[in-house]
Amino acid sequence: TNMMGFTPVFGEQVRFVLLGGVEIGTDTLLRWYTLHVLMLPFVVVIFMAIHFWRVRKDGGISGPL
Repeated sequence: TNMMGFTPVFGEQVRFVLLGGVEIGTDTLLRWYTLHVLMLPFVVVIFMAIHFWRVRKDGGISGPL
């Protein structure tokens, strides 16, 4: 996140949003924990469901390239 602070124009604002404040605290850790433990597995399951649906709908691989 320190690299974000050096980005011209919007660097400080992006760094502030990523950290959840001026420095890493409980809000930042809770945000990243929630993202990695709750949100990312849910997104993976959604993409897997779409993938399985498309494979069943289109019949999978139709032949060699």
